[in-house]
Amino acid sequence: MGNLQAREMASLADLTTAVTWHLRSNHYPPVHADFVPVALKAIELANEGEYDAELEYPNGLVRTVAHTIEGLHLDAYIDSDYEGEDYYE
Repeated sequence: MGNLQAREMASLADLTTAVTWHLRSNHYPPVHADFVPVALKAIELANEGEYDAELEYPNGLVRTVAHTIEGLHLDAYIDSDYEGEDYYE
């Protein structure tokens, strides 16, 4: 969803602003703003190669970094050559 727009926003704004915009404007329905810190942590861990690390969502669910990157379409914000199908559970 809007990967080209997400990449453009990533180049124009700081990471927090870009991710907030992406989750709130580039998804339908919009992802709640409470997920911004989780998304930022997922990006940080993915950039460190920690795709199997677990994150707790604001709603209490626990998912891997790979699942979060895939589910929230955050690959535009990953610095590495992320290939979701290799990491997704």
